[in-house]
Amino acid sequence: MLSYQHIYHAGNLADVQKHLWLITVLDYLTQKDKPFLWIDTHAGRGLYDLSAPEAQKIKEYESGILKFYKDWQGNDNLPAPLTRYRDFINNLNKDELIKYPGSAYLAMKIMRPTDKLYAFDLHKGEFPHLQKTLQQYINSDPRFEDGFMGLKSLIPHTTLKRGGALIDPSYEVKEEYTQTAQAIIEAHKKWPQGIYMAWYPILDKGHHEDLVNQLMALGLPDEDFTIDEWHFGEVERGMKGTGMVIINPPYGSIDTMAKIKLYLNQ
Repeated sequence: MLSYQHIYHAGNLADVQKHLWLITVLDYLTQKDKPFLWIDTHAGRGLYDLSAPEAQKIKEYESGILKFYKDWQGNDNLPAPLTRYRDFINNLNKDELIKYPGSAYLAMKIMRPTDKLYAFDLHKGEFPHLQKTLQQYINSDPRFEDGFMGLKSLIPHTTLKRGGALIDPSYEVKEEYTQTAQAIIEAHKKWPQGIYMAWYPILDKGHHEDLVNQLMALGLPDEDFTIDEWHFGEVERGMKGTGMVIINPPYGSIDTMAKIKLYLNQ
């Protein structure tokens, strides 16, 4: 939806889950010399100012990244993706958590000059921020286009055979659950070795089940398909939890994220 701006929700628990999966997956991809392609279908600003009026309106980051961040400082026993996440955030800030990295920023910090990022956003207020975030990275290509169409047009890539995509629309309309599932199913047919990461909110209406069930119907083996859900407990309204479906999760990533989930008591 073109009305959605992620700055109002930046740093929430959904971001924490999504970004830790992203770091885990991209770090794995960089272990091999061959370059890879990464597609961010709904990139938002790429970098967020938590002191901005929009972020301050709801302050979702207080129950998300801020809940953990101080405890991570000086801790040498964190799981490796948590250490990476902490260090990326520390490099943006001095004494106070103000700047917060989005998925496109994290991807570019991990990716190498030989890798390629395509980051999409179709909101007129968000896209200029995304351009600014990525302007110094010559291997990034921010596009003011529909991310679902971008995913469809880019794969299979002519030269980059490895990689994947992060798909996390706003889901402000229920049709986006089916749209997301169908986009991944079509992409998987064209590029079966790609890694597909779909984020979804867990709400009372349970529309996320439409997405999950359609992807489960692919009948992929357990090692090629995983679901990771973080539940919030008693919540009066809004999200009850946050979920990820990952197709072709890299070797060891499921165990790594399980340890992180346990560490964060999620």
